[in-house]
Formats: sequence, C-alpha cells, structure tokens
Amino acid sequence: MSLFFGKSLLSLLLLALAAYGMYTMFAVFGGGAAADLTDRLRKRHRVSGYLYVLLFLLISWLCIGFAAASKAELSPRSALHTLLALSMIALFLVKVLFVRVFRQLYGSVRNIGIAMGIMTFVLVGMSGGFYLTVSRFGQDRTTDRSMYYGLRGPLLTVVRTGRPEGTVIRSDRLSIERGRALFASRCAACHDPESTRTITGPGLKGLLKKPALPVSGHPPTAESIRFQLRQPLGSMPSFAYLSDEEMSDLIAYLNTL
Repeated sequence: MSLFFGKSLLSLLLLALAAYGMYTMFAVFGGGAAADLTDRLRKRHRVSGYLYVLLFLLISWLCIGFAAASKAELSPRSALHTLLALSMIALFLVKVLFVRVFRQLYGSVRNIGIAMGIMTFVLVGMSGGFYLTVSRFGQDRTTDRSMYYGLRGPLLTVVRTGRPEGTVIRSDRLSIERGRALFASRCAACHDPESTRTITGPGLKGLLKKPALPVSGHPPTAESIRFQLRQPLGSMPSFAYLSDEEMSDLIAYLNTL
C-alpha cells in the first residue's frame, strides 16, 4: 500500500468521525432528548472528538514526513490543503479554550464545531478524495508521487525507498543480457516470457506492446513496471529490494519480448 493511498483511506475515517461528531452535537444542542440520552451523546461526542484529534495528528505527521523527505515544492492544491489544516488546528485550540477556560463564550462552540465539520469535508475532498478519484480507488497508481517512499520505525518516519527514473528504456546488449539473467533467476518460475499463457502469473510475451499491463491495467510503460515491482498487486511478491540499475536491466529485457 502506497503512502498516499493509506493516507487517503485514513482521511475517509476522519470524515466519518467528523460527521458523527456533528450529529451528536446537533442531537445534544437540538434538545428534545431525555437527560440520560443527552449525557450518553455528550460522552460519545467527546470520544469521537479524541479519536478525531489523534487521527488528524497521524495524517498530519505523514504529510509533514512526506514533505520533509521529498523536499518537493508545494503545489497550489497542497498549499491550500496546508492552509485549511492549520486553520482547523487554530479553531480546535479556540474551541478547547472556550470549553475549558472561557466558559462565558461556550455558546460559540457550536459554530466552531460546524465550521470544523465543513472544513473537514473540504479538506478530505481535495486531498484523499482527489487521490482516490484519479487513482480509481488505488487501482491506477502510476501518478502516485509517494511510490518511492515508505514508513520506517515505531514513529512512522517517511523515508525514500527509491528514486524516479527516466522513461527511456535501455536497448544496449549488455543491459538486455543482464535483464535476461535476472528474469531467469527471479521471474521465470511464475511468468512465461515466450507466450501469454498463465503459469502462476500471466505470460509476458509482447508485454510492452500491449494496450495495458495484465492484472493492473496500467499503461505499458517503464514507470508502470517499476511501480509494479515495488508495490505489486495480487499474490506477486515485492521486488523493492532490486536496485534501480537491476530494474532498468530487467525492463530492457522485457522490452524485447
């Protein structure tokens, strides 16, 4: 699972918690419920709020970690995403102050809660929702910029696990021969290079000449194959341990099939 896909799924859970928090808030402030039910709703609202904060912090940690590891310039969408997230943190702190310290302003808490709920919907829609839409819910991962990054250690530190390579496929004999040897030792047990018949995995004859890659349906490009090797679908094992040079050699050979 890529970093962006995992973060997007977490953002959907964040949206669900926000929706439940707003529901319990409306039920409490709307009145009409028995005293014991109102008390239970308050407790559920508090628990969902704690879970929301923890999940928000986790997602923020992953975003900050990716930004620090990739050192990439923020896109306009990412900049707006960051602005919304910082605004929500400020609103949450104000809400805590009104609830815990400045009780005379408690009446404003409802409006803050509504604002945070709406902002959560916008935030999730322009980040996780956007990614899940363009990736067809994680099926098309060729545009995933997090594919070269992973999580390490108990603190979930984001680290680079590879580096983007050019789309040019090597054609020199030495690369092809190295790729042939690599395929024979790592891939031939599951994939037939001479036909399209299935062994454990699909046959790879004419792999890069097809309209789409088998199983994943990704475009038949060098970048798609690199992604598949690092984060495979189905029962295929990961070959993320291969170096960039080895992957280039393997792709050079696959291009001859």
